[in-house]
Amino acid sequence: MLKKKKIHLFFRKPFYGENFSIENWYLELIKKFRNKDFEFKIKICPFKSKGVLSRILNITWAFFNQGDVNHITGDVNFISLFLNKKKTINTIHDHYSLNRLIGIKRLIYYFFWVIVPSKKSIYLIANSQKTKKEILKYTNTDKKKIVVSGICIHNNYKRKLKKFNKQKPKILIIGTRKNKNIKNILISLIGINCELIVIGNLDKEYLFILKKYKINYKNYVALGNNEVFKKYVNSDLLLFPSLHEGFGMPILEAQTVGRPVITSNLEPMNDVGGNGALYVNPRSTRSIRNGVIKVIRNKFFRDKLINNGFKNIKRFNKNIILKKHLDCYYEILNNKIVN
Repeated sequence: MLKKKKIHLFFRKPFYGENFSIENWYLELIKKFRNKDFEFKIKICPFKSKGVLSRILNITWAFFNQGDVNHITGDVNFISLFLNKKKTINTIHDHYSLNRLIGIKRLIYYFFWVIVPSKKSIYLIANSQKTKKEILKYTNTDKKKIVVSGICIHNNYKRKLKKFNKQKPKILIIGTRKNKNIKNILISLIGINCELIVIGNLDKEYLFILKKYKINYKNYVALGNNEVFKKYVNSDLLLFPSLHEGFGMPILEAQTVGRPVITSNLEPMNDVGGNGALYVNPRSTRSIRNGVIKVIRNKFFRDKLINNGFKNIKRFNKNIILKKHLDCYYEILNNKIVN
């Protein structure tokens, strides 16, 4: 095989205030692949994925920026429309928008974010078994084309134990989009003496609830990866009762640092967290509240969650995950592709 083939990793252009952990993970992947047979090039879409014109321009730009392998790392999967199918890989994180949109918007999303990547890719990389199930549900994609890779955390995440602040715990909330279930989180915490550390933009409805019920909080946006890690270190627990995820990276991040995790009893969170998380019904504020109170009051249970979390993260071995990506790249470059 010819040396130094070009692997182009296509990234979305970030919106202000959002933390893009997936892009950070792929940057780690590049570091791990140094001294291999190919050269990585990061291709960040020139326009934010918003509106018709910007997306058309991104599709056109992608066509003129193809490599020997084109790997679209997520969210902007529609840019594969005019790429060489035999050289293209799409990473699919979830189909959350397909489940919430209706009418013409749903049809447009279904075509460009679901059908296009499935038809215009030689491989689809799913970050969880749940995402694989969704791909098979919504498309007629051959199972052989789908690689379930999993995700591992950034190298700068280390174990940092601290004494739990039982009197006024700092509760970390990662992300504020609709699927993050912020309204139910806030309602469930009314009357609990705590301090929220919220990463992500808070809309007027959330700010109204925080003010009305005098919930103590600090809000941060547009944080870098190291800054997010510091928020984990300074927190006492992670509250992540999301309604929908493709994977649920914050679960592993909190477990690595050594923080108890409260998350949803839904797939894939209840798989990712293993025995190192307390699972609650995300649609029940009572369930979320009881979970928070249990973690605050029960030291034995907290310590058990933390220790089980350390064991759980060993399941997400970086070398295994990276090898799955490497195998896809080599098969494309050697023309040993799945038909």
